[in-house]
Amino acid sequence: MLRRKSIATLLILSFMLVQLSCRGLLGDRGAETGTTASGRPAPHFKAGFNLFTPEQDMELGKRSAQQIAQQVPILRDERITAYVQGLGKRLAAKAPGYPFTYQFAVIATKEINAFALPGGYIFVNAGTLAAAKNEAELAGVIAHEISHVALRHGTNQASKAYVAQRGIDILRTIAGGSRNADEIITTIGGTGANMVFLKFGRTAETQADIEGVHIMADAGYDPRDMANFFKTLQERSGQRTPEFLSDHPDPGNRIATITKEMQSMRVSQNAVRNSNEFQQAKALLTGQGAQLNSTSQPQRTGPSDPDNNKPGARPPAPSASMREFQARDGSFALRYPDNWDALTADEVNMIFAPRGAYGQKDESVFVTHGLFVGAVAPNSSELETANTQFIQQQIEMNPDFRVARAPQAINFGGRRGYATVVAGPSAVTGVIEIDIVYTTATADGKLFYFITMAPEDEFETYKPAFDQIIASLRLAG
Repeated sequence: MLRRKSIATLLILSFMLVQLSCRGLLGDRGAETGTTASGRPAPHFKAGFNLFTPEQDMELGKRSAQQIAQQVPILRDERITAYVQGLGKRLAAKAPGYPFTYQFAVIATKEINAFALPGGYIFVNAGTLAAAKNEAELAGVIAHEISHVALRHGTNQASKAYVAQRGIDILRTIAGGSRNADEIITTIGGTGANMVFLKFGRTAETQADIEGVHIMADAGYDPRDMANFFKTLQERSGQRTPEFLSDHPDPGNRIATITKEMQSMRVSQNAVRNSNEFQQAKALLTGQGAQLNSTSQPQRTGPSDPDNNKPGARPPAPSASMREFQARDGSFALRYPDNWDALTADEVNMIFAPRGAYGQKDESVFVTHGLFVGAVAPNSSELETANTQFIQQQIEMNPDFRVARAPQAINFGGRRGYATVVAGPSAVTGVIEIDIVYTTATADGKLFYFITMAPEDEFETYKPAFDQIIASLRLAG
């Protein structure tokens, strides 16, 4: 049996190597001219190894988009959303390859990022619009994401992940047998497949840059503005790498690559750089009174303050029914009550809480009932010391709180961790609040924290839910 499996795996690898040997480092550029069966221009790169059909791309993308829309704060300002959708459609009209129906949504966060799911589902962070100096720079970001879709990078990644895990079973699919998208997605991680769809290598990034500049030019924009946006990101990356650069790794001097590609392109002498619509949309985001999420300002979908609840009302008790959550970067997954909101602060920092129990007061984020979950770079490589320093930081930020029970070593999420009880009067309600701070080390060396919060007189009501969530916690690595 082992012998047969190794031979099958060798055949698969040989199949893939034959495909790769026919291409340069950036893939086969033999498709630079001509049109597809749909009448659209052919992409400048042939699509990579893929077990999915374009129709399955759309099915999987729709499913993933629905999951992500439940995990991130979607911007509800119709004026801004309509502008981004209009710009996206103008660019998508020039997209090569299969005629996907491209759809665009804006995420209400200050982080600079954008990402694309298979089948044409594209999310743009509001912070990207705010950071762009003109419409053409924003067009460059969107064109880059459209290119990931057109080149089918997401399901290409999923196909390679499936081959890596189920090599012997893939022979029938490669030979033309039935292809079951659900089976493939289940094999590579179920809902965690979103992580596979969103993480591209440097070759895919270069292809998306090059394909993107052609989309820009065909839509009437100057591709140099894509390069200018990357310069803006580099200028901002002094203390912290912008989220866009983390999710879209620099393939190696991408600005020079874009500039070189332009030498063989025709760019309109009257290329669009800016528009009144862009300026108006940006003003709505950055003007006085504009409010966006950031790592310190999660979106609030309940009352802006627990005091705005009806007199005597408290958030509802945790539901016994649970829903699944997985961080978009795959760092952790858990189950939480289905009458709670999951609010994205950034890639791995989350708030889980019932409506009416979280918000912003005096420019500070608060949670009266629920969880804070996230990861930080520790000040020490020794877990016990890192935990002590983290607890001290929490006390310094909440000077009325005190350590009620010293750190205790525990098994947390299947690994060594600490639990510390902190208590003090809530700055919002004034009642005594009990916080339990759990910490452990992640596979990449960060300090993972998990903080449960509830008023002292409601703690026993919330404890079963906290215990269920902790039992469901799964950490990567």
